[in-house]
Amino acid sequence: MPTRALIFITNFLLALSACATPAAVRQQAVNPVPVAAATAPATALPAPPFGNGGYLTPVSLNLYRLLPPPPEAGSAQERAELDELLHLQATRTPDEVQRAQADATISIFRFADALGNPSGFTRQSLPLVAELFQRIGRDEGLFMNPAKDAFGRPRPFVTEMRLAPVVARPPSASYPSGHTTWAICVAIVLADMVPERRAQIFARADEYAHNREVGGVHYPSDVAAGHLAGTALAVELFNSPRFIDDEVAAADELRQALGLAPLPRHRLYRH
Repeated sequence: MPTRALIFITNFLLALSACATPAAVRQQAVNPVPVAAATAPATALPAPPFGNGGYLTPVSLNLYRLLPPPPEAGSAQERAELDELLHLQATRTPDEVQRAQADATISIFRFADALGNPSGFTRQSLPLVAELFQRIGRDEGLFMNPAKDAFGRPRPFVTEMRLAPVVARPPSASYPSGHTTWAICVAIVLADMVPERRAQIFARADEYAHNREVGGVHYPSDVAAGHLAGTALAVELFNSPRFIDDEVAAADELRQALGLAPLPRHRLYRH
């Protein structure tokens, strides 16, 4: 990632770290739920509020206010990014194409290799995990399309006719990358649940995001903005008491399937 983008992300994360924590979550940190209650078997997560996302509402996050604008159309930076995509197109291998095509699917189970490809990491075996990350996807959808519409950046294959995407051509605008936003957010959450695999999880999220460039449907700056948007989304989720309760239940389910000891209650009720 370019140095300028790294500096921007660092400053962005420092700003997010100042976010206030709801009193309900702070109270949970002082009086965490009893272990017995937290580890009791569960068959489903409580239903989310009607008309909202999984945990948030449409007013929880405004990505248009948080993100920098994309490079201007016809600018030297846009041209450099298009040339980078043409280079990726000319050099991508059949294996890279196959990987990019597989990563077009939005599913937490695309992160199986980051966890060592455990046999129990399936939707059937982990209903709480599947539901938690499906709800995160609903939240991402609340904020992504309004941001894309507000920025209105055409897809790179629209601007550069020599680009031949190897994944489906999305009809939506290009900036920011929704797949990247989702991947970074779920990587932050998954790494919170399985800190033993943090490095592998974040590396997998970076690859997943980069595969939108390999596939020919996103500019590098779309992906960089998705890193910021995904981090902002994770911050909002971590400030939701309902999300924290569901994360604890899903973490217990996942860690049992992976043969890992439960995390201490204060580790997840960490605010």
